Amino acid sequence: MKQKYLFALFIPVLVLLTIFIYLAFQQESDIENPKNEIVLREIGHELLNSSRDTISKVMPIKMLSANEFQISFENEFSFEPDSLVAIVQRNLKKSTFPKEYSVNVFKCSNKEIIYSFLISLDDKESIIPCIGRSMPGNCYDITIKFVSKSNVFLNNESAFFVVIVLILFILFWYIFNRKKEKTILKKESIKNIQIGKYFFYYEQHYFEYEGVKVLLTSKESKLLYIFFSSPNKIIERNVLQKEVWVNDGVIVTRSLDMFVSKLRKKLDKDPLVNIINIHGIGYKLEVVNC
Repeated sequence: MKQKYLFALFIPVLVLLTIFIYLAFQQESDIENPKNEIVLREIGHELLNSSRDTISKVMPIKMLSANEFQISFENEFSFEPDSLVAIVQRNLKKSTFPKEYSVNVFKCSNKEIIYSFLISLDDKESIIPCIGRSMPGNCYDITIKFVSKSNVFLNNESAFFVVIVLILFILFWYIFNRKKEKTILKKESIKNIQIGKYFFYYEQHYFEYEGVKVLLTSKESKLLYIFFSSPNKIIERNVLQKEVWVNDGVIVTRSLDMFVSKLRKKLDKDPLVNIINIHGIGYKLEVVNC
């Protein structure tokens, strides 16, 4: 019964582990999506339009690193920080970039940062300073650096190792128990057992006496198999109950007595074979001259 419950847990645990590993290896977002470059250029165009510049060009987007990009402009321009923040946020929502990022505005001449802000998934951690203060016309470069958490799991070698070991353990446990189960079944796949003049066919649920077939229920077959496997040995009641009714969940004490009584009637042809009651202990299959 314990193995049955463990197997029932095996499938959902394996599914959860698979999902966990899949998510751990996935990029938090698709930075390399071609659509994203268009979004960045659109930020530049809208920023120029907000400064009433409809002539200047947005220069080709530069990829400074795997998660950092630079927007450059053909001519000088001025901007309002609140407009910059609104334009960036509105456009990046349409992209597949990570949703956490920092924006820095540099002077082209000396690379001095003249304005920056930070957007976090937690609004309380977002930093947007100096709203309402106009920035004078100048040559500016804008860099947007995205915060990607996609590699946190991969960089944590210990966590990765633990998950792999856990998966291998579960697979090993499953294969081992399947082999064990098959071994047990092979042991039980006995064509017949002879006791006295009875030939018992366990898997087919019947026994023969002088060519006459006597049918058995599955529980009668299990019970008779236990008796025939241990002739002239006392078998305790609780052992019989657990072995025969193990998958039923609830064991009714009188069920055992009822099934033993039925087997006695079916085994009444050979006087040398009989199931006797050992009071207060259990039963014994008594076989004379076995």
